[in-house]
Amino acid sequence: MTLRIASAEIVSLCFLLIILLSLLRNADKSSISNRLFIALTVSSGAGLLADALSYILDEYRVNRVVLTTSNILAFSMINVCVSLFAFYLISFIRKKKDLSYRTVIPVVVISVLDILLIILGTVNGKFFSVKNGRLVYGPWDDFLTIMPLFGVVVILIIMVCNLRYIGKRDTAVLGSFVVFPLISAVILIFLPDLEFGYLATGLSCAVMFTFIRREEIAEAHNREQIIKELSTQDSLTGLLNRRGYYEVLEQESDHNSLGIVFCDLNALKYTNDNFGHMAGDAYIRKFAMMLQQIFGEFGHVCRIGGDEFVVLLHDIHEDRFEELKDKLNSAIRENEKMASAGYAYGDNGLAMDLIRYAEEEMYIDKNRYYQETGQDRRRQATS
Repeated sequence: MTLRIASAEIVSLCFLLIILLSLLRNADKSSISNRLFIALTVSSGAGLLADALSYILDEYRVNRVVLTTSNILAFSMINVCVSLFAFYLISFIRKKKDLSYRTVIPVVVISVLDILLIILGTVNGKFFSVKNGRLVYGPWDDFLTIMPLFGVVVILIIMVCNLRYIGKRDTAVLGSFVVFPLISAVILIFLPDLEFGYLATGLSCAVMFTFIRREEIAEAHNREQIIKELSTQDSLTGLLNRRGYYEVLEQESDHNSLGIVFCDLNALKYTNDNFGHMAGDAYIRKFAMMLQQIFGEFGHVCRIGGDEFVVLLHDIHEDRFEELKDKLNSAIRENEKMASAGYAYGDNGLAMDLIRYAEEEMYIDKNRYYQETGQDRRRQATS
């Protein structure tokens, strides 16, 4: 039976090594949580190795010093794992709540005390001794074996007190470190020969590793989305920029119809020259907000140049397109003809032709604006 347990622990150790290699390769080394989990994985692996060795050495009755050392390490590393998990739990909670690491002092005290008692009990023979190459456990065995569970109970109390900051889903994952050892302790009471403490710890590490990788993947996805949004978003107006505009155009879709609105601001250079570029920026933002309010819920509003805007409206009914067109024209008139606009509506497959048509219509409207107002931005530019 002992060799079977040792074999299972060696298999678990192999899995932990794979986890450790993945952590060392992919994890964010600057994260305290990740560093603590790496330390926890290393400690669990060291404990599994020492425990497996103690079973094997006990079975084959090898050197007394080696057997004693491996057994001390096997029992001591459980306490190290419990303390490291307590710190890991606090680091996780601190992402949402200012919780001091001093909270885990009771766990550390219990762990240190247990290690000292293990060493003392080995020296005086009260915990275990080696006779004829075999381990013989003494009266302290039961107490020192279950003593790390007191630290686990403290961890459970910390978790219960901070459930609102951990969340139900994450509590279930982190709780595996508490539940699995408790189950192994119950098994040990009824079946003294089946000590699964390290197997439970290794299983907990595997569950938490899956959790960590899921979180890392989610964070990476969020960062990718943020970077993509920043690369396709105009910083001044929050609309899609030229890159975002081209991405929308290049997307393959089953859209049938397409409405195009092509706009160019009037008198932007006049505003910049006479009132400053901050006023010009406010002018641009004002028109961008106007477009967003009118067309935002129906399609994509893009700022493709300094004073040029394009609106792409997929699968919009022609009657609705006409309504929105009239709404924009009214808004432009109410704001002293602040922009010229051109429109086109037709088959989505003719997108580029529609855009060219809308741009031509915009220039016709722009020339009409010059004629009506007597203003010509080209003359203003040279005056």
